[in-house]
Amino acid sequence: MQAVRNGIFGALALCVSFATAHAQEAQGSKPPATTPQAQGAAQAREGDIHAEAEGDRASRLTLKLKDRDLRDVVASIRRKANVNIIMDPGIEEVVTIDLQDVHWRQALDLVAEQANCVVTEAAGSVLKIEKPPRVYFAFENTDIQKVIDTIAKISGANIVVAPEVKGSITVRLKNIPWRDALDASVKTLGFVVVEEERGILRVVPSSNIEQDLETKTIQLRYVRPASTYVPFIESSYIENKRAKTQLAKGEVNFTLLKTLEGMVTPEVGTVQYIEETNVIVIKDTKPVVESIAKTIEMIDVEPSQIFLDVRFVTTTNEDVLDVGVSPGGTGWAASIGLGQIPTRLPFDLGAGGWDDRFIASTSGTGPFADDNGTAGTTIPDVVFGALNFTQVTATLRLLKKDSRSEIVQAPQIVALDHQTATIFVGESVRYAQARVEQGQAGGLLLALEEGDQSPVNVGFQLLATPHVVPGTDKVILEVIPQRTALSGTGSSSLAPAGFDVFQVGAGNQSGSIALPRVASSTLATTVMLRGGQTAVLGGLKSKSESETITQIPLLGDIPVLGHLFKNTTTQDTTSTLLVFITPSVIRSPEDMDKSMQSVIEEKIRDHKSPLSQGRDAVFGTGQ
Repeated sequence: MQAVRNGIFGALALCVSFATAHAQEAQGSKPPATTPQAQGAAQAREGDIHAEAEGDRASRLTLKLKDRDLRDVVASIRRKANVNIIMDPGIEEVVTIDLQDVHWRQALDLVAEQANCVVTEAAGSVLKIEKPPRVYFAFENTDIQKVIDTIAKISGANIVVAPEVKGSITVRLKNIPWRDALDASVKTLGFVVVEEERGILRVVPSSNIEQDLETKTIQLRYVRPASTYVPFIESSYIENKRAKTQLAKGEVNFTLLKTLEGMVTPEVGTVQYIEETNVIVIKDTKPVVESIAKTIEMIDVEPSQIFLDVRFVTTTNEDVLDVGVSPGGTGWAASIGLGQIPTRLPFDLGAGGWDDRFIASTSGTGPFADDNGTAGTTIPDVVFGALNFTQVTATLRLLKKDSRSEIVQAPQIVALDHQTATIFVGESVRYAQARVEQGQAGGLLLALEEGDQSPVNVGFQLLATPHVVPGTDKVILEVIPQRTALSGTGSSSLAPAGFDVFQVGAGNQSGSIALPRVASSTLATTVMLRGGQTAVLGGLKSKSESETITQIPLLGDIPVLGHLFKNTTTQDTTSTLLVFITPSVIRSPEDMDKSMQSVIEEKIRDHKSPLSQGRDAVFGTGQ
């Protein structure tokens, strides 16, 4: 029995020991908890390389590195500048460097230099980081071929030397990459190094390469000649200085082509452009062809796009104060109506005075004498004096009117960097003008024809040319917003709204014609903004005040009591013009999707009327 008990206790102890060991193993396999200090250190390491414009080929970097692995640094530069960079295997170096706002290419060269590496350019705009052997030697009056042979043995490079390469040279080099040492040595005696396929290097006289010409075809991707369609805007305050020169037959307005023509060897090289396929064909020596190809690679890069969100707001605030007593009116009113009151004013007829003789009777003794000459008084058949108030209604009107209006134009447009874009929203209104001409019979005839300035474009137009500052998120924006509207006071079939009526001619040849009155607001300026920053380009405010007094004649002029027969209307009108513009730089499809999504969400909010909200509350949104 004791043995059984001991066996049970041993089994339990063994289970406990297994459980404890398993728990300790599980606890040891868990990752350590991340402390706030550790998170801060990780964020600091990520922030060692900062770029203001992510993914831009012109990015400028700020580096604060201490004992950082070279491969990590190169990977960060690759992401921030959106370039292709490869490294030779086996390079294990650390760098320490502190740079402020330098171009990514210069930063890459300096970082590689810190690690005793060099940056070379491979085909297809690919950069390669290598760690080449370095030379330490000194020669004095030594044959150039011996110097080249020594460099070839140290570097292990494949070098072919032409028989014409002769001469002596004195060199002292210390810790210099072998390729730089080779170029400097042969260039001293007037020779050149030509790189062939498979990395083979040829050292030849410069005259040889002028006879050995190469032809290379380069397909342009983004750079193209200037378009034949030019956006424009018409205004009395803007002058279009763009040259309007006529091109000769077959001539292309392409500034890149003119630049490349200046880079080829005179009387040797040629540059041709095929417009149909957007291809450059170069024929020149190999070094010149390579130099032109590198220039095209730097220029022919994907341009940035700029999303422009413009708000053109016109607000009008009209305050009207109408207080007084007037015939008729609106608003709160107290009225009284009067009838006809007989009166003898201004005469006292029938009293025998001089005024009785104004109307003579048959006896000639006055209007109130009978025909028999008796002096008895009679009642006349008519009343010679009366005040008639039957058509007068006196109104006490106290009215305060405050009206506000807001007209908003919100054009949105996407434009390429350095390319002018325009958008117009409105309509074209045609109108006629009068012309006087002599008829066949010698008389003057009044004829109508379409106006010289017809049609008038009424609406809103925006002309913008964005320029992205390389390596930043800033945009230099040339912007011209313009708003035109008809402001005439016409309200008839002859002169519709926005038109005014004018009289033309004279006598039998006179007539009426309706012409448009156009109100225009134009602003032309150049501003610099950061992506997502909003600027107010216009803040023109105008204010007008007017006072109108309406009164009953004579009664309104009585001191103090005249206010009971007078009405005063005071009107203050304030108009404000505001132009808001917000540029956003688009460098990737993700940026474009984000901009379009924000536009769609805003349009949905704008069209979300109270009626649709009530319908959604009852029937649901359908999601």
